[in-house]
Amino acid sequence: MERQFVKRDTRNQKLIAGGALSPVVLDYIMDSEVPRPCRHFVGREEELGELHTMLEENSKVFLYGIAGIGKSEMAKAYAKQYKKYYTNILYVEYTGDLHQSVTDMDFTDDLPEDCKEERFRKHNRFLRSLKDDTLLIIDNFNVTATQDSFLSVVLKYRCRVLFTTRSKFDGHCILQLKEIQEPSSLFQLASSFYSEAEEHRTLVEEIIQTVHRHTFAVELAAKLLENGILPPKQLLEKLREEKASLENEDKINAIKDGQNSKVTYYNHIHTLFSLYSISQEQQDIMRDLCFLPPAGISARIFADWLGQTTLNDINDLIETGFVQANTRHTISLHPMIQEIALSETRPSVTTCHTLLDSLQKICLMHGTEVNYYKKMFQTVENIIHLIEKDDISKYLLFLEDVFPYMEKYHYQKGMKEIIRELKQLLKGNNHGTSSDRALLLDYQATMETKPEKAIKLEKEALAQIKETTDGNAHLVSNLHANLGGLYRINGQTEFAKGHMEKGILLLEQYKLLYTNDSIPQINNYAALLTEMQEPERAMSALQKLAQIIKDYNSDHCLDYAQVQEAMGNICLITANISQAKTHFKKAMKIYEDVWADEPELIEEKCQEI
Repeated sequence: MERQFVKRDTRNQKLIAGGALSPVVLDYIMDSEVPRPCRHFVGREEELGELHTMLEENSKVFLYGIAGIGKSEMAKAYAKQYKKYYTNILYVEYTGDLHQSVTDMDFTDDLPEDCKEERFRKHNRFLRSLKDDTLLIIDNFNVTATQDSFLSVVLKYRCRVLFTTRSKFDGHCILQLKEIQEPSSLFQLASSFYSEAEEHRTLVEEIIQTVHRHTFAVELAAKLLENGILPPKQLLEKLREEKASLENEDKINAIKDGQNSKVTYYNHIHTLFSLYSISQEQQDIMRDLCFLPPAGISARIFADWLGQTTLNDINDLIETGFVQANTRHTISLHPMIQEIALSETRPSVTTCHTLLDSLQKICLMHGTEVNYYKKMFQTVENIIHLIEKDDISKYLLFLEDVFPYMEKYHYQKGMKEIIRELKQLLKGNNHGTSSDRALLLDYQATMETKPEKAIKLEKEALAQIKETTDGNAHLVSNLHANLGGLYRINGQTEFAKGHMEKGILLLEQYKLLYTNDSIPQINNYAALLTEMQEPERAMSALQKLAQIIKDYNSDHCLDYAQVQEAMGNICLITANISQAKTHFKKAMKIYEDVWADEPELIEEKCQEI
């Protein structure tokens, strides 16, 4: 009562200017809206009030409980019920690294050229500036304090922070979420999914008690009854049989995610899962769904990855309750279902080849950009952690093709994962070829910040390949080009020139000049020659490249435009203004045609030229 009262009218500019309130940020931070809670959310009125009091008094609260008890839904319900108390409520789905989660947030003023460190610095500074009228929800923070060192930084933010977690954070403000006690609330939940619940009330109530009032188990059981797979009496008998066999196990605690939890809930869900007779096609889909990122992905994109022409099978799985349909048409798996599906379907490189082939194909499409790249890379990271590697050569090729695409988007977390995995696979001589080992060293050089160390790694990569053949000429050419680029950065121009020329010579010798790799190689070589005061040779190299692009593609594509622009720049350096204009006009004409639907890109390029 003694605290100074500040009316949370976010339109009051004086309060914002005076530093009493945070600015409204929903228009500034993209994809930070809290998903709506399940429309059947029930029975947590007391806990919601308790949570609000704890956030008012402690600022940082850990909502803790076993999987499937309803933590995420309660956080969403709290955001909906108490939104008038906050200027902003932001939502972040934890993906294994808090530092990365902050970096990955989408701010409207993020620039494409911002490096990872710059993005993090801007985002972190902004989040630190928010006041206690802002609530930040971090969902599924299922690690311990020692496993994510950035937690200590987030706990110093001035805004309020609500974590949902399966880990018990002793020494912090914790609200433990337990089973819903009121039988009427859980019966109401079951009735939402099972239309005949009232007719079989006694049996449904017994089923609720048999699955220990576990929220997610109640929901799955109700959906199973609604689908008519078993009548209530038979389902109750099946669950009782399973419960009887678990009586001794009830006394045993399983260690999971840094906390003690009874294995009983997991077994109830497992029994309900096994009672469904899902088709082979749906089992295959469940196998691939194991790799989905926690925040889910567009159902349409996922269906495309699996070569599914319709969403019928996915929609059937949503009806059973195994697949969750979230906001914006995204689908995801409940953590407990993911664990069970992993053990039941045993996803492997062979059984999931359609998914891997689709992701690999996207990564090999030169010049193509996808707007869902973060979720795609998170899926790849889950594949690395969870898949059974029963075809090592195919799996190696998959990782090697994904890495350059991650590099294009500066997705360093995934790049590090791939390098770690490749090191593990290529340890000893049981798996992989000399080309695989050379690529690993090349990728390590990419991640190296010190040019001298990167040069050493690139030299080691070249040393792996004793003889150049049709099969490895492309790789050897790229290694020389990369080494040349590193020497150029290091100011060793003669070495740079020698290796770049070797790379281009190999492309010519093995008739590979038509490949996309020749474009950056010859462009970089021309830039080096210009720096070395050899503009005529640079022009000659670019003219040759322009002819190659024209022969193998067309003289009306972006690659051709970029070469024309590069030639224009060399003409400017040599003071050949009229020739420079000719090249720039050719380039600009292509940009205008190709980007006809993107006027801002045309304007930006026009200003640049």
